[in-house]
Amino acid sequence: MTNSILHYPKISAKAYSTLETQTNSVDMAFMVESSRIEGDIVECGVAAGANFAFMIIGALSANENTSKTFWGYDSFQGIQLAGPKDTEQAGIGSITHNVNVPYCELLKSSGVTVHPENEVRQNLIDWGLWDKARIKLISGWVQETMPDDMPDKISLLRLDMDIYDPTIFVLKVLYDRISKGGVIIIDDWALTGVRRAVEEFWEEEGISPEIHTIDNSTPIYWVKE
Repeated sequence: MTNSILHYPKISAKAYSTLETQTNSVDMAFMVESSRIEGDIVECGVAAGANFAFMIIGALSANENTSKTFWGYDSFQGIQLAGPKDTEQAGIGSITHNVNVPYCELLKSSGVTVHPENEVRQNLIDWGLWDKARIKLISGWVQETMPDDMPDKISLLRLDMDIYDPTIFVLKVLYDRISKGGVIIIDDWALTGVRRAVEEFWEEEGISPEIHTIDNSTPIYWVKE
């Protein structure tokens, strides 16, 4: 479906990812909607909203009357500071701050990938998606907002937060809400901290999912059995 991505150059221009990654966002949303996998579609770490938009497009392409709600979680302040289980500060490189501080002190922006909520909302309006789907943008660090505001069931979960702590947090909080046949996409598999979070989660849950990769891209995904 790469050709379909090329039909949306204004969206693609806002993406921090390859065309193949963007296509995967469309394809996975199309699949869960057309297969009638129960639950909403969720992205944690929406940045400017491009892959979030492509998931909306994928679901609407399968069913223009989809009943799914699209949840977009983001600090809207940028990527949070790396912690002790990260080996780099995403988008910057070397970690220069003290990671051995109380956890709350790491819930600060690194200054990378900063897109305010009103900008993301306006992007979705400009792309003609805001009025076509039920969209919820949840502002704040997921560790603080998610326990109070999250979907009951999920068909597609896309994680793009670049850091160990929010990644493992969301997996622990949301995984049981993902329906059988639902899809989990890990955008930042190439980052050591994110991979560590996912592998630790698999070990804790005693699961060994079949991993799918994406050509010319770093994300992985798997289907929940």
